[in-house]
Amino acid sequence: MPVYVIVGASRGIGYQFLKTLSSQDPSNVIIGTARTVETTQEKVAADGLKNVHIVHANMDDHASLTAAAKKTAEISGGVVDYLIVNGAYFALPCFFNAADDHVGKEDLFLDELRQIMHTNVAGTLFAFNAFVPLLLKSSIKRVSAISSAAASTDYIVGAEDPISIHYALSKAALNTLVAKFAARYKQDGVLFVSISPGWVDTHTNMPAEVMDKVSKPLYRWDKALKGPTPREQSVEMVLKVIDELKEEQNGEFLSQHGNHVWLNEK
Repeated sequence: MPVYVIVGASRGIGYQFLKTLSSQDPSNVIIGTARTVETTQEKVAADGLKNVHIVHANMDDHASLTAAAKKTAEISGGVVDYLIVNGAYFALPCFFNAADDHVGKEDLFLDELRQIMHTNVAGTLFAFNAFVPLLLKSSIKRVSAISSAAASTDYIVGAEDPISIHYALSKAALNTLVAKFAARYKQDGVLFVSISPGWVDTHTNMPAEVMDKVSKPLYRWDKALKGPTPREQSVEMVLKVIDELKEEQNGEFLSQHGNHVWLNEK
């Protein structure tokens, strides 16, 4: 009866983790966090997901994460086996800006940088700290944070991708944070890893011109790319990486393939 916690489970990949884990094994105990508990609970009920519990948490609010861990302990008997931190802020007001697009917009750059680092980096630190005491009671002890190929310098240069600076910076910092936790808890047997899920089909209503801006660097990186991976497939691949983690991979930044192949090619 493994216990999974998904931080940031209300939509997209986060919600797909709930669906996949619920369907894979009825003995799984799955706790998802959401800022709007009622809305997410309604989705869970409508989809008929079994053994899924939704608790409130906001990655910008460390007290809410501490409270979520306390509530999780009540549900799980005080143990968490797998923690997956998925929640993220995307800095959409300047998502398509390159560095020189911030000339004259320095205040916007700083405001968005503060917010994205607060949510994506500090929020992950708060989540790890809140749930690690429960993970230490497990015999499995797996922690993962959802990262992005946007944090890979090889990808950035190879794909000629100058945009989404805030998101890339936050995910690069996230990868370092994961390594720091891996170093801290290595002697306790906790395995930490950051994982890029690849290019995932999570924006079905995205306007064509926006999708074109998002996808151009991806196709420059991989000429054989056929489009985004269905979220079901990506989540299954990420869970496989987590299940098959080896001690020597502790603290690494991996792809959905369990290596450093960042997009959908093998």
